[in-house]
Amino acid sequence: MLRTLCRTKEGSVRADLSPEAFATVLEESDALLWVDFDGEPPEVCEPILRQVFGFHPLAVDDALQESHVPKVDDWDTYLYVVLHAVTLDRADQVALDTLEVDVFLGTNHLVTHRVQPVAAVDRLWNACRRDERRLKRGAAHLLYALADELVADYMPVVEGFDEAIDQVE
Repeated sequence: MLRTLCRTKEGSVRADLSPEAFATVLEESDALLWVDFDGEPPEVCEPILRQVFGFHPLAVDDALQESHVPKVDDWDTYLYVVLHAVTLDRADQVALDTLEVDVFLGTNHLVTHRVQPVAAVDRLWNACRRDERRLKRGAAHLLYALADELVADYMPVVEGFDEAIDQVE
């Protein structure tokens, strides 16, 4: 699924932008565009990431291959950030899984890419839809809020391990 949130320079929020409209929004320095690729195949993502946003082919290749440790790459005009969500399989309480979230942060845009649904991304997305003030602070603050949501999900996983250890003891 490809979804978008756009806060225009006038302050209105739109959620229905097509990839053809991205370039126009990116030219407006006071606008904010969040594009979220959730489970989209590489052949859909790659042309948008390379041609519309102008991301370097190596950064795009990194984003489309899910196998990285958390990192931050500075590409001068944008950052490429790899974050991970963690989940605990509730069936056996010991299977830890990480879900990669690739992020491109520009001055007026945030692009997220993930292969599987990530609850933290969806929570932040819904919060931004409910209250556009979250988008008013800019792309960097949006990335901060995303990282905060991801980290907030770590504690229930730690508590799950703690419960599993107690059962073993």
